[in-house]
Amino acid sequence: MLIYLIDNTLDGQGASPRELRAVLSRMCDGVEILTEPFHAVSLERLQSLQPSHIILSGQSHPWDEYSPESLAGVFEVIKKASQPILGVCGGHQQMALAFGAPIGLMARLVAGEGYEGAKRERGFFPVTVNNQRGLFANLPSTITVWHSHFDEVKELPEGFHRTASNETCAIQAMQHDERPLFGVQFHPELFDEEHPEGRKIMENFLKT
Repeated sequence: MLIYLIDNTLDGQGASPRELRAVLSRMCDGVEILTEPFHAVSLERLQSLQPSHIILSGQSHPWDEYSPESLAGVFEVIKKASQPILGVCGGHQQMALAFGAPIGLMARLVAGEGYEGAKRERGFFPVTVNNQRGLFANLPSTITVWHSHFDEVKELPEGFHRTASNETCAIQAMQHDERPLFGVQFHPELFDEEHPEGRKIMENFLKT
């Protein structure tokens, strides 16, 4: 098994790729994990690697700081790859962007640029699961998972359905109707003994 982990941070400033790689290494003994930056991703590269699974990490900056050209290869992979893809936090938003859905701040509390003065959801918070299938198989209808984000998916992309929500963010998780594409606004890789549901979500994805 080869897991292709796409690093969506600019200049390595975000922790998400490292945290994902660390938990995957602990969970998957002997599994190879290849991390590459988002701007190096292409369909041709994917075809040469033939990974079993693809994970899109969180991002480090507002999406308007990413050039369309740098994201084109990832978008093509999201739209055309046959492998299961999990978008985590910014990767969830990136999946929506690839299919033309709008992304924006949850709210702006005070005037500012970028994330300055924007509402942030950070910490362990409950999420309501719409059905106990796919990523949420063998989990309760309410789970508690780690969040750290300013942006959210404003509307479901065409061909997707919502699989989880909470009061702060209406689209906490989504899944494609036909392909193995999964997005979660939260960070399932950041679980602990008191909040173990994230681990089960990661395990469920890797079984896809």
